[in-house]
Amino acid sequence: MITPLTQTITADVKGDSTAIYWLDERQGFPETLTERVMMGDYGSYASEYRFRKGVVREIQRDGNILVDGKVQPISLLIRYDSEGQAVYQQYRLNGDLLPVRGTELVRYSREAEQSLAMARELHSNGRDFFQGYWNEGQFEECGSGKEKALEFESDLPGYIVQRLSQEDNFLAAAGKVGRNLNVVEEVIALDSDSAECFTRPSFKS
Repeated sequence: MITPLTQTITADVKGDSTAIYWLDERQGFPETLTERVMMGDYGSYASEYRFRKGVVREIQRDGNILVDGKVQPISLLIRYDSEGQAVYQQYRLNGDLLPVRGTELVRYSREAEQSLAMARELHSNGRDFFQGYWNEGQFEECGSGKEKALEFESDLPGYIVQRLSQEDNFLAAAGKVGRNLNVVEEVIALDSDSAECFTRPSFKS
């Protein structure tokens, strides 16, 4: 019998940078961690880290990041062996195929470990990601369509609370997810009710 995957979705906001994490684990071991990172004027990217027996074995990344003063498209694929040595690498910047230095290979592996630790820590602290549509005081979650009550932390900016009280909106947030009540601790996105829900980035392995 195959043990089912456990999935957690959480998010972190630091200044102008926001990260959303989708983590799949089986029996306490990570299998796949996907992240969507939005950095305002510095670009955005999505990464997927694939693990085997708790060790990162593959990293993929696509997006647009600030390089030499310009936001440029990047794509990255690195495969590691069981000893943590890179056995395959492909890095493209603005369409050009470039080598990846050894120090960068180590850095990307470390980023995978840091993102995993962050996703686990956020979830253990009750900081999960949720999103949905706020209509006439009722919050309908993306995906499930379940209607819930929302509670807002008192230190949210007044204009956010005011806007939510006046208009129909799409809201994505980090906070506590309950059966019938979600608590908004940090707002990740606030848009018109025509905005689409965030989806987990997909990669071809």
